[in-house]
Amino acid sequence: MRFVLKLAYTCAKQLAISLNENHNKRAVYYYGFYILFGSLIKGIILISLSLILGILKPALLIVAVFGSLRMLAGGFHFDTFGRCLFISLGLIISAAVLANYTYKYWSILFVVIFLIITSITSLYVLIKYAPKDTPAKPLTDPVEILKLKKLSVIYLFLLLALCSILTVYDLKLYVLAIDFGILIEIFSVSPAGNSFFCKIKTALNQI
Repeated sequence: MRFVLKLAYTCAKQLAISLNENHNKRAVYYYGFYILFGSLIKGIILISLSLILGILKPALLIVAVFGSLRMLAGGFHFDTFGRCLFISLGLIISAAVLANYTYKYWSILFVVIFLIITSITSLYVLIKYAPKDTPAKPLTDPVEILKLKKLSVIYLFLLLALCSILTVYDLKLYVLAIDFGILIEIFSVSPAGNSFFCKIKTALNQI
């Protein structure tokens, strides 16, 4: 969305002028404003759609899990804000709708099986492929890579432990929401997910 870019650039320019900073500092400010305004817009749209569809709780939980795990494990990044907004919100809203309107029909046995499948799949992907960097921010330090991999695996175990506790108390909605948040992030790290998103990117470029 161009207005996000323009707004971030304008704010960065004015801040750099006010502080008498150079071009390099302005670029840093621009990136910060871009992230800030982009996050605000995503949040507003997400909350608005979630309220309309009656899925606010699972949607926010999915975002929290997806975003926090992504900080450690990385994942695929689209090259424009609009594409990132459309695809990420589409996945999150779809998962939240599925969790919110189907959890009543899940038996505890199926929830446990789903949790086990999520655990095995996620652990394999994180150990083999995480952290997933981007061309703009490549990870080259072996120590840093190993650190992020270990932290992502530890965090995964914490999330799975929480799911186990919630399952005991029959809070199936929250278990499914956490599982879906994990799986969306794991998919963005995996080769299959990267291939899928690259095909979407190519198709959008052609359009």
